[in-house]
Parts: sequence; structure tokens; C-alpha cells
Amino acid sequence: MTPRILDEHSLKAREQDIIDATIALIEKHGVENITMDKVVAAVPYSKGTVYKHFIGKEDLFLAIGNHAATILSDLFSRAAQHQGCARERMMLKNIAYLLYAILHPSLFKTVQCSKSPNVYGKSSEKRIREQDLLEQKLMGTIFGIIEDAQASNQLVLPAHMSIMQVCFNIWAANYGTIELLYSESDMCGGIPMVIERELFNQNNLIFDGLRWQPLTEEKDYKQALELGLKTVFPGELALMKSMGRELNFR
Repeated sequence: MTPRILDEHSLKAREQDIIDATIALIEKHGVENITMDKVVAAVPYSKGTVYKHFIGKEDLFLAIGNHAATILSDLFSRAAQHQGCARERMMLKNIAYLLYAILHPSLFKTVQCSKSPNVYGKSSEKRIREQDLLEQKLMGTIFGIIEDAQASNQLVLPAHMSIMQVCFNIWAANYGTIELLYSESDMCGGIPMVIERELFNQNNLIFDGLRWQPLTEEKDYKQALELGLKTVFPGELALMKSMGRELNFR
């Protein structure tokens, strides 16, 4: 019997099936316990078929990282297109990162492993090129917001810092806050810390420190952010509500 030749759409769908099955395994067993044999056992495809898509475990991990970057890119792009000032759009983008972490917890917790030298060293050139393009798209979106702020004279970067350095510091601060408070069980001096409220506070500390206009005392950013979320991310908010989770900045 002649093997059935799949079209590009069917091949991508099959690849996504394998990625989704691996994410489910990570949720259950943790990334450190994933093997290709476990992946093969979890999908309705042969070992040879799985290896046609991924040359090894590391290549599969990088594919998961690319899947995560695709989701993030969509969220960030939508935030960047919101009709608000640049600072408001940057804040909306940063809260979109939290939406991603809540809705895709396994991706948020494990995507960093896809950036390790070991993963890169054992991944296909195709997968590495795909990640490079996705990273460029993500950074381009963030750069664009800052460039809009500069063009409108709402932000003047410190003389000793480039746009890349500002972007890195904003990302690092947001990632750290979400990671530290992800369980929402953390206490500071006996006081519960609400992750989105502290993320909001952190953003305003950074942006006011940069003198990014309008400053906190000049604009009600809580109201603007709540409106932006309802406008840009109604589907994500509805999904979170179905999970028993709503954002609270008050």
C-alpha cells in the first residue's frame, strides 16, 4: 500500500498534536522527566512519525518554546495596537504576559528550558531559525511601543541606556514578579500579595522612574488598564473567569 502523503496543513496539525501531548506530560510529570519514549506512548503516532517531526527531545522542547512565543506574540501585538498612549499600551502588554502565565502555566514555567545551550545545540536549524524570527517579532512589538513614546516626546531614554536595555529591564522585572508571586500564596510581612496589583505597582515605579509621560499622578492608569483589558482581551478574561480567576487591581 502506498503511504498516504499529508499536505502542509495536516503535517502542521500532527506536529501540534505532538506538542500539545508533550505539554500535557510536562503538566503531569515535570519537564525533567520527559523522554521521547513517553511522548511516543502519549500520541497516536509511531516512533518513526514522531522523529520525522522532531530530531530529539531538545528539538521538541524548542518547538514548545516557539509555540509559547507565538501565543505571546499575538497577545503583545494586540496590546500594542490598543488605542491608548504608549505607556498605557506597554502596561497592557505587561499584564498580557500575566494573562499568558495564568492561561498557559506549563508554558510559562518550562519555556526557559528551551533557551538553554543544550537545547539549542541539539535542535534543528529549522527550529532555531523559527525561534529567531519569533524573538525578532516579539522584540519589534516592544521596541515599537517605546519608539512611539519617544516620537511623541512622552519618553526620553537615559543617556546610558539603549532601547534594548530598557526592554530587558522591563521584561526581567515583570518575569520576576510573576514568578515570585505565581502561586498567590506568598506573603510579605504577613500581608498577602496580589500578583496583578504588585505587577501594576512595579510597572508604575519603573515608568515613573523613567519619567515616562503621563506620570502616575497625571492619569488614572487603573481605570485605563481595566478598560484596555476588556477591549483587547475579552476572550482571555472570559476564559479566566470560567476558571474562577478574575484580575483585581484595587
